[in-house]
Amino acid sequence: MNFDEKKQLFNATINEVIENLHKNNELIDFEKIEQFLELLIRSYTNNRMVFIYGAGRSGFIGRTFTQRLMHLGFKACFVSDTVTYRYKANEILIIISGSGETTSPLAITKKAKEIGGKVVLLTANPLSSIAKLSDLIIQIEGKSKDKATESKTLAPYTSLFDISTLAILDTIGGIIMKILGVSESEIDKRHASIE
Repeated sequence: MNFDEKKQLFNATINEVIENLHKNNELIDFEKIEQFLELLIRSYTNNRMVFIYGAGRSGFIGRTFTQRLMHLGFKACFVSDTVTYRYKANEILIIISGSGETTSPLAITKKAKEIGGKVVLLTANPLSSIAKLSDLIIQIEGKSKDKATESKTLAPYTSLFDISTLAILDTIGGIIMKILGVSESEIDKRHASIE
């Protein structure tokens, strides 16, 4: 592959990612985003812990949102990290699973529901096993692993779902920042100082 072919492929892939973000911006159910925001603000106001979980790449995205919530003054943790707090009734569990069928998020969702928690699912599959157990489902357009081998995209495997989920969660973080009146300097004060 020569320089021009690589550049063309690079541009086409970036454009595919941008188009998928535009598609999500047009199709996302904002009423569900509003419900999600209300749950998060209620957790913040009541000083409740917010729990986040995803497996694989979804887990990395979940960890970025956990960190962002901490920056905004929330009590938050990523389930399965070394420090995971005790989950209690009425606390939020945010699950990220493109397929909605991944084993560990499904098991964690079942346990959270047994305890009496609220589950918010970000997924490409609103008819999945995890969706059936969830209190709030936010559908995100993008190829998830259950469809990864049957649909062709330039962005590899689940990247379209992953990138869109990250963008949506960071956008929600920006809205929370405005609602709570959190400044960049306050975020900076909560940012790690010994990394």
